[in-house]
Amino acid sequence: MSVKVLVSGFLAVLIGVTCMVDSAIPNGTAGNEDTSGHQSDTFAGHDLHLTGKEAVTYQLDSGGHILVFQGGFSMSIRTNQYTSDRAVVWLLPHLSESSQTDDINYDAIVFLQGNISSEKFGPEQTIEIDGKVTEERKQTIVRFGVSGEVFITADVKRTADPRDLELYKEAFNLLRAVGIELKTMPGTQNGRVEPQTVVISTENMPQSSTEKPAEKRTVMQDIERSFGNPFYHSPVGGAVLDVELDKESKLWTVIGRFYLWQKQDDGGLLELQADGAVIFMPDEEVKTNESRAGLGDILASGAVKAIYLSGDVVMTEGRRTIRADEIYYDLEQKKAIVINAVMRDFDEDAGIPIYIRAKKLQQVAANKFSAENVTLTTSEFCVPQISLNASSITVTDTPDTDQQEGLDTKGGFDAQMKDVRFKMYDTTYFYLPYVRSNVQRPDVPLKSVHIGNDNTFGTYLETRWYLARLLGLEEPEGTESTLALDYYGDRGFGGGILIEYERENYFGRTLGYIINDRGEDRLGRNSSRKNLEPPRELRGRFRWQHRHFLPYSWQLTTEVSYISDKNFIESYYRDEFYIEKQQETLVHLKRIEDNWGLSIFGKVRLNDFVNELEELPTTEFHWTGQSFLDDRFTFYSDNQVSRFRQRYASDSTPIGSEHFFTFMTTRNEIDMPMAVGRTKIVPFVAGTSAFEDGLGFYRELDGGTAPREDYVWFGEGGVRVTPQPFWKIFSDVKSELWDINQLRHIISPRLTAVGYTQSDSVIEQRDTLSVGISQRLQTKRGPSQDQRTVDWMRLDMDVTWVNDSGDASAGADQFIWNKPFIPLVNVFSDTIPQQDRRGSAIFGPRRNYFEADYIWKMSDTTALLSDMNYDMQSGVVQQYNVGFSHLRWPNLSYYIGSRYLRRINNNYGEKGSNAVTFAFTYLLDPRYTLVYSGQVDFDYGATVRSDITLIRRYHRLYWSVTFSADESLDRQAIVFSLWPQGVPDLAIGPSRYMGLGGSAGF
Repeated sequence: MSVKVLVSGFLAVLIGVTCMVDSAIPNGTAGNEDTSGHQSDTFAGHDLHLTGKEAVTYQLDSGGHILVFQGGFSMSIRTNQYTSDRAVVWLLPHLSESSQTDDINYDAIVFLQGNISSEKFGPEQTIEIDGKVTEERKQTIVRFGVSGEVFITADVKRTADPRDLELYKEAFNLLRAVGIELKTMPGTQNGRVEPQTVVISTENMPQSSTEKPAEKRTVMQDIERSFGNPFYHSPVGGAVLDVELDKESKLWTVIGRFYLWQKQDDGGLLELQADGAVIFMPDEEVKTNESRAGLGDILASGAVKAIYLSGDVVMTEGRRTIRADEIYYDLEQKKAIVINAVMRDFDEDAGIPIYIRAKKLQQVAANKFSAENVTLTTSEFCVPQISLNASSITVTDTPDTDQQEGLDTKGGFDAQMKDVRFKMYDTTYFYLPYVRSNVQRPDVPLKSVHIGNDNTFGTYLETRWYLARLLGLEEPEGTESTLALDYYGDRGFGGGILIEYERENYFGRTLGYIINDRGEDRLGRNSSRKNLEPPRELRGRFRWQHRHFLPYSWQLTTEVSYISDKNFIESYYRDEFYIEKQQETLVHLKRIEDNWGLSIFGKVRLNDFVNELEELPTTEFHWTGQSFLDDRFTFYSDNQVSRFRQRYASDSTPIGSEHFFTFMTTRNEIDMPMAVGRTKIVPFVAGTSAFEDGLGFYRELDGGTAPREDYVWFGEGGVRVTPQPFWKIFSDVKSELWDINQLRHIISPRLTAVGYTQSDSVIEQRDTLSVGISQRLQTKRGPSQDQRTVDWMRLDMDVTWVNDSGDASAGADQFIWNKPFIPLVNVFSDTIPQQDRRGSAIFGPRRNYFEADYIWKMSDTTALLSDMNYDMQSGVVQQYNVGFSHLRWPNLSYYIGSRYLRRINNNYGEKGSNAVTFAFTYLLDPRYTLVYSGQVDFDYGATVRSDITLIRRYHRLYWSVTFSADESLDRQAIVFSLWPQGVPDLAIGPSRYMGLGGSAGF
């Protein structure tokens, strides 16, 4: 729960009221209340609003009107809205039989043509609309009565005779075709005014477009008035409204449940209900139409000083709903007050509702808001399980001021809170007397808490804090600083700082951590990896990473990394040790422009306990895919010049010199792409040369040694062949069991062959032939109106042959021809001296093999996947994986898989692996969820790791207990977690199971 949500929420209450009243001033509605305070037949008349780009108007002698709109048309009456490209409107005077007043009412007939659409906003209203549709909605006729007034807005408006317009003729003929007669002015019969029905033809119309209308108030004077977004209002249900005007005090009172709504510019709808209202008029009396002005006229004229709403006030805008006892807004002073407000919003990102309760909300100035006794929670209960409370809050809305001054602030708000309490039910667990926030993140300084116990660290408490808030400082834009304070029962106290920053032209992070460690490291189950005594008690690390984007497409990357000892990162930052890039101190400057790139790289060693190859510097230039002779040839060039120095670890015996040496290499390739029929063929030739004056090149392909050579070269030639895919559709194949609706079989073959020649045996390469084929079985799934194409089965197969195969210790290598440039020295190798590229899987395969990769999507909830690598020379499977995943709605999902590896030496006496992994999530009941994951290695008869978690669900609150046994580290742990639904910032403990628990987990 962030203060941003709190502030934006209660601002929405006040700003929503502001918008509601302010919008009513220029727009308004026109009702049919009389000025004596007595209510007419309806509280809100059926006002008609017509909008178009170009309008032609004409008044008939009978008092009726014809309006022709072209270039776009919009019409709204009550909750109904129609739009079209063109329209013809007839407004024929008609006196309502149920009314004895002289108010003008109209029968409206509207002809719509082109891109017709209709919408409804708000609840159903009691207006009867008769629509006739012809020619598949290309033309529509709408017929209804207008009991209120008529307003028009048009960019261009002129008075003219429309009888010669083709649009009018089409409309007139269609009306006659469907049997609609046009009504004119009524006559009298038996002392009452009765409507008479006549047909209007072109002969009935005046011949001149310059005739002036009668000098009296008519509908044309109403439509001359410009109108924006109108407000509509009416009684709720069968309520009878009492509307009165006190001319002496200049205020209107409305008693009775009423409903007010307005369509917003963004297409949304603002709705309001209340039991009563008082509308305050300004000191000057309303001048316009005072004799007949109703409440709708007052709102439309802007003659409103303030508004007061009371009695179960409900305001809805989009997904936000606000309830309050009373609302008062002063339009002149721009001040407001809301009593006993409860706002309900919905956070789409978190998927949770947000409730904000306040005893009193105030707008004390145009951009300043305050509230008293504020509660922020995700629970609709009167006493929520968890909540954030404050005795008072003051918020200053700053975006307008900042924009005028050219500033870019974080959130546009400055919030100050007093007596802030984090509560569970009625119990306070965290208290701060004063908090000031920029409304970007949770306002409490505590960021996260982890609690647990294991046999390596003991009972531990890990906490993360927002550093700037603890210091009472405001962070610069794009900066986040975190303070780490930890306690480990068997290790000691530790602390550190993480600062992450991002600007328009650069970003980076700084991390520092230190601990007085009195324990031992446990890095694996092997005896040589357990109970390792650190070289010193004071341990830690420092790392700074920075990337800067410079002019002319240059990019600068810098990194500094210091570690107290070689085991610290693996022990305290295990994921970073195995997944992220290695710890280095470097400077890298590069520029990439179109299809070429230039880089300058320098690296030095700070940590003397590691073997590392320093580069001072390395310069590279790459030119990729350059076309020559109208794409007849394509050129690739990769070049590197380096100044290296091998640094040996302080605890090792140097086996070579630590002096600087030079390494240079260049590889240039020319492709000749061509098409033979539907087959793409790319012959290519390439040459690579290299120079090294350090140890030189001395290792042969079989791993033996030969006399040293400083300068070597090798050439290569080959071909890449890609035939056009073949496919066939089996339209009759259907199966409900396998969820199949047709099948399409796609076959995509490929071939690559390359041979080498070289200057010396120390640079000999392996000739390679690789043949592959990809197959897809595709089907259609989903509802008939929205089907999608999916791969039902996928099978990729490759066969690769090489000459001069390596020994049987080679692993499950793969052929990677699309990465042709790999330096002849592997600078990232831990082997000293640096490993030749031919002795590792980085370059490509070292033995003949067959490989297959298979996926079967049985359904949208079930899948089988596997892959296999088979060594054809030794006749053994090098690697085999298979897994099965299934979701059984709504309470079970599971995965079971097996991983087999052969002849993989991990340098700790363990070769190969045959592990089975099983994991499931099971919903025991709506309150409890069980999660289990485990892996067993049958080669060693040992469990690698097992985790079992029990999740308990409350109302928008979860807790879990996890027992973890990691045999690979000989480590056992118990971890407790507590988290509110959708609010990860307030979680206590690891968040790996957040989102599970109950049906929401699926």
